[in-house]
Amino acid sequence: MWVPGASQMPPSTKLCIEIILALLCQGRLCQAPVYRIQVPSRVTAQQGLCVLLPCNFKANFNSSGVAYKYWFLMDDDRDTSLAVATTDPGRALREPGGRIRLVGDAPDDCSLLISDVRAGDRDRYYFRFVKGDFKYSYYETQPLVDVTELSEQPVLRVPEVLLSGQLVNVTCQAPGTCSGTPPQITWTGGFDYTARNVSVALANGSVSYSSELSFTPAPGDDGKELVCTVTYPALVGVFTRRSVQLQVHYPPELLPQGNCTVWGHGPGGVATCHCAAEGNPPPHLEWRLPNRTLTGDFEGPELRATSWAQGPAVSGELRGPAGALANVSCVATNAHGQSQAVLTVVTAAGFSWTLVVALAVAGSLVLVVAGAAVAWKVVKGRSP
Repeated sequence: MWVPGASQMPPSTKLCIEIILALLCQGRLCQAPVYRIQVPSRVTAQQGLCVLLPCNFKANFNSSGVAYKYWFLMDDDRDTSLAVATTDPGRALREPGGRIRLVGDAPDDCSLLISDVRAGDRDRYYFRFVKGDFKYSYYETQPLVDVTELSEQPVLRVPEVLLSGQLVNVTCQAPGTCSGTPPQITWTGGFDYTARNVSVALANGSVSYSSELSFTPAPGDDGKELVCTVTYPALVGVFTRRSVQLQVHYPPELLPQGNCTVWGHGPGGVATCHCAAEGNPPPHLEWRLPNRTLTGDFEGPELRATSWAQGPAVSGELRGPAGALANVSCVATNAHGQSQAVLTVVTAAGFSWTLVVALAVAGSLVLVVAGAAVAWKVVKGRSP
């Protein structure tokens, strides 16, 4: 124990003063200003993660001998109990293996790190400093380590929009930055992928754990749920997860049922063109005629176009004179591309305007003949 002016005192006087002050310091007289500790009164940790109890202290560092630091539980016997953590290699620990340990190399650093936190770690702790014949326990300050169930979710880094056919990397970072048992990170999503674990060493010996997933999305992956699950093997049943619904964009593709159906020939013929496409985002349609381009929704003197969407698919219809729709292309466009095709012309099966006219003429003739026959019978009936 350092005493002002001790260098000019006889050794016996110095020893007596140190003994008296050491005895006094077992009470509260030396807590201020020489013996102080700065530590939070309470920290909260989640099961499976880790917690750092930051701590700095002041004590008699001038005493001869090797300096050792200790942490004990509040209810431990002050002289014979096993330490929770210590820098003294000869002192037995409650739990060997380094799950609970002192961190920080500075002489006045008393920070305590608890990894793989479990419910049994909830307690009050106190710090003790020993150097040579000097010993001081900071009973007045006993911080509480509180433990709650794991509620923190992984950090999932996924691009907001994925493009079909292009390789993408997504990352899932486990909660906590501990040096304890590495967590297990798994993926589910219903598609082919490869994953690799990544660990990054941080300050105070802590480690950040994550997993990087690589896959090539397809149009069928749009709307699928990607789930990252983090399990902490040091504790049974402790896990957390986060999910995200994938948005996969892809260029439009024309569906095969598009065509133009024609009823009749010549000036009286009419046609109806149909076209459908699928893409994400849903594409918009255009009709390209030899001398003009019409939007998917258009109404003019002769031509009328309508379109409607359902999910990623869009359908359209164009009606007008057969002569004007003899050479029609359908075009589907979105932000990722364009698809175009000339529509096949199909004559309505079993129907034509010529046939309709012929049937009408034939019907008229039948009516004329029938009428004439009836008139003849009436006239004949009136004859004497």
